[in-house]
Amino acid sequence: MQLISDSTLPTKFRHSFNVLEQCLTRYIPNQIAVAFNGGKDCTVVLHQYSLVLNKKYSHLNTKPPLRALFIHNKPQFDNVLQFVGECVKYYELDLIQINGRIKDALNQLKISHPEIECVIMGTRLTDPNSSNLSDFSPTDPTWPEYMRCNPILNYSYQDVWAFLRGFKVPYCQMYDQGFTSIGDKEKTIRNARLQYQNNDTGLIEYKPAYLLDDEMSERDGRDK
Repeated sequence: MQLISDSTLPTKFRHSFNVLEQCLTRYIPNQIAVAFNGGKDCTVVLHQYSLVLNKKYSHLNTKPPLRALFIHNKPQFDNVLQFVGECVKYYELDLIQINGRIKDALNQLKISHPEIECVIMGTRLTDPNSSNLSDFSPTDPTWPEYMRCNPILNYSYQDVWAFLRGFKVPYCQMYDQGFTSIGDKEKTIRNARLQYQNNDTGLIEYKPAYLLDDEMSERDGRDK
C-alpha cells in the first residue's frame, strides 16, 4: 500500500484541520471533548485535534485541557483498554469515563460536566445512520443537546489508514492482527477477508487491517 498515493488526500487532511480550527473558534477547550474509545477513526481525530490545540495555544506556558469522552457501552477488549490508557499518557488526556448506553451517558455528562457543549467525533459518511451529517451537526431533538464536530466525514477506510500510517500515529495493535472494525468483544472477530495460509507453517494467519482491499467489508466480523 502506498501511503499518500491518492491526490485528494492533502485536501481531505487540510479540511479536517480547518474544521478543528473552526471548532476552537466556536468553543474554548474546556467546552470540547473528543469521543474516544480506542478505535482507528477516533484515534485520527484525537491526534488531529491535539495538533490543532497545541498550535493554537503554543504561546501559553500551561496547555489547556485535552478532554476525551470514553463511553463504556459494551464489553471491551483488554487490548483496547490498554491502548486507551497509553493514549491518556501520550496525549495527556483528561479522560472522562461513563458507563451505559450512549444516550444515557450523554445525559450523565450534562450533569457531571455541564460546561461541555461540543463533542468531536470520528464519524464517517459511510458509518451507519451518518450519511446526512455535516462538519458541524447538532444532536437530534430527542437527544441531549450537543454540537457534533465531524472532521473526517469524507474520509474513506483507506484514508484513515493513510493518515495513521503516513504520519506514524500510534493505534491499537488489534488492527495488525486482522481486526478491521472493533466493537463488542463478545461479538467481534477477525475479518475473514484478511485470512491467509502461511506457506512456511501451513497455519491460518491474518493480514493487518490496512491491507483490506474491499472497504465495503470493513465491518465484517463485528456486531453491526
